[in-house]
Amino acid sequence: MNIAVFGLGYVGVVNLVCFSKLGHNVWGCDIKSQKVDAIAKGKSPIYEPGVDELLEEGLKSGRINANSDAQLVLDKTNVALICVGTPSTADGEVNLDFTLNTTLDIVDYIKRTGRKYTVVYRSTIPPGTIERLIKECFSELDASLMPKIAFLPEFLREGSAINDFFNCSRVVVGSNTDDNEELRQLLSFDEKIPLVFTDFRTAEFVKYVDNAFHAIKIAFANEVYGLGSHYGVDVKKANEIFLMDTHLNIAPTYLRPGLPFGGSCLPKDLRAIHHLAAEKNYVMPVVSSIIPSNNQLLNKMKSLVNEHSPRKVAMFGLTFKSGTDDVRESPMLRLFYELRENTEEISIFDKDINISTLRIEHASVVRYVASTAEEAFENADLIVVCKKGFDDYLKAIPTSATVLNFYQLMDFNISNKQIKLYS
Repeated sequence: MNIAVFGLGYVGVVNLVCFSKLGHNVWGCDIKSQKVDAIAKGKSPIYEPGVDELLEEGLKSGRINANSDAQLVLDKTNVALICVGTPSTADGEVNLDFTLNTTLDIVDYIKRTGRKYTVVYRSTIPPGTIERLIKECFSELDASLMPKIAFLPEFLREGSAINDFFNCSRVVVGSNTDDNEELRQLLSFDEKIPLVFTDFRTAEFVKYVDNAFHAIKIAFANEVYGLGSHYGVDVKKANEIFLMDTHLNIAPTYLRPGLPFGGSCLPKDLRAIHHLAAEKNYVMPVVSSIIPSNNQLLNKMKSLVNEHSPRKVAMFGLTFKSGTDDVRESPMLRLFYELRENTEEISIFDKDINISTLRIEHASVVRYVASTAEEAFENADLIVVCKKGFDDYLKAIPTSATVLNFYQLMDFNISNKQIKLYS
């Protein structure tokens, strides 16, 4: 099958390389020419484990191409995956400009060529978007040229997106037709993965349900085990016992205490849910408490750092989670900005950071980033652990430094070092 992928961010690039791996010819398209050029040169514009290898394989086989010309890419393909960004405003309303502009490009193409086409939306959009807005864009076409439209929510986690693509728990398709054979051929790559067809609104909504629940799990774990630590509970053991209860289908992911959540999905989608609820005057006490709970944990982290009155703080980790270079809405980045105001000296070490990307969005941070852990930790009297992998750098810790471990419940057997778990 010949597939176009519009939008070469995290979702788009992962779809590009994974569908190529499945044997499809895939064309990537983005208005940012530097992303297209990077793909053509075999350099992924995002950092995601496994992407570079699949990109190289796809380019060598000729199954991956990229171009900024949407009309050319549409000419080469018969199915489009829309993976453009859907950022949220401060009040949670989802910005659909990129989605609608891409849709209008496809409308113009179909008008000009008269070709039959299939359009699949993967970007997270509020329920009702396809019925209210997308179909309106296509309404100016003759009925005979109306494309097949589908919504395919993505459930990819940064840092494990390739595995999530090929080993997902289900594939959900929103459609308003029974003629779905083309999509079945595209998506039935593993007979063990259920393929679930439903209406547009339900498919659009389930992504928000997923992310709201993931956020609840993180906030719940941080709150309840924070309480336990105040009563002298062995928090790690209590968590292990809790996660043994598989009769209620408890998945351990996100149910361990640790860092506040961040990234491009959970905060944005929670704001969107709040906005959707407000539009209907619907009160959601549980969901509305998640972001305040998350912020409370971040404030607790800041207070614990300030209690030590450090002269120099070294931060181990800046991205919002391990295994990605993404700092969008990273709680560690927020912590850095707040600590910078009241700390004499601060440094950062994070092996996942992409300095070029950081320079574009957070230029003032770059000068604080050290190239090695030894450089970052030098003369630090407080080291703040904000991601996994710290045990690989134990030898770099100055003997006089105190370490605050904010990352989950890790144990470090370090002599002559003060290792503290947040409480």
